[in-house]
Amino acid sequence: MPSLNTGSDRISRRRLLFATALAALPSQARTPLQHRQPRVITLEYHATEMVLALGVTPVGVADTGGYSRWVGVEKARLATAINVGNRQQPSLEAIAMLRPDLIVAVDFRHASLKALLERIAPTLMLSSSEREGLAAVFEDHRQLALTLGLETRAGLALTVLDDCLARERNRLAAAGWAGKPLAILQHIAGVPQMWAFAGNSVPGGVQKALGLGGPWLHERARQGITVKTVEELLVLDVTLALLGGAPPQTPVWKQAPAVRHERLLVLPDGLWPFGGPVSTVRLVRALSTALLRRGHADRP
Repeated sequence: MPSLNTGSDRISRRRLLFATALAALPSQARTPLQHRQPRVITLEYHATEMVLALGVTPVGVADTGGYSRWVGVEKARLATAINVGNRQQPSLEAIAMLRPDLIVAVDFRHASLKALLERIAPTLMLSSSEREGLAAVFEDHRQLALTLGLETRAGLALTVLDDCLARERNRLAAAGWAGKPLAILQHIAGVPQMWAFAGNSVPGGVQKALGLGGPWLHERARQGITVKTVEELLVLDVTLALLGGAPPQTPVWKQAPAVRHERLLVLPDGLWPFGGPVSTVRLVRALSTALLRRGHADRP
């Protein structure tokens, strides 16, 4: 029998239960923030990475296991962090119990929870609108650092990223890769489809910053991703860089020009292409290394 509960009923009940739980929490005196490390809860992977890069260990993290698996940057420091649920539906009760000074969320997951989160603590809601992905890495890190009063630390991480981009751009230009077309893809396991990184993605921004061309750099997409079928790659005569492990072993894939002409670069596992200054440095280095290992861009 179908449930008669509407979505609004469920939301109202959740609000009521949360408000009751919040009211029941004992009040505690707080040590002034300038005399201790801020208590931060992060609800998205790149937010977790940014907080760690600023030298702060979050007290709560959404999906600690997923972060360790997919991102991995300084994951050992999360040993003391409390898992507060998954990224899409974090536990408001668990968040409230940790008494954070700041919650870092993202609008595409948490906009509907903003009012509830702000009842617990000030909430920094990072924007996911179709911004330039690489620029957003810099902007988000500076914004978070400013919120926490750690601007100097942000400058250190972003200087490393800036220097890495400049150095690898020069190395690639010397090897003839300036302006050469490259398509960055990530295999979707179990289906003959790929995520293709558009111009407003982090990988797309990295391509442009490194002086590379690409078939999708003029495109903009939600969160920087479009889906391409393997068949669409049959007319794409460019070098391919593949994230996320082994390519699909299908007859159609093997007919793609990049595969037939040995212009396929399989990047190492463990690269996170959705933001965070340390992850982006890793992506830049891995991409540049793979291109330079192939040799001069005009090599047959």
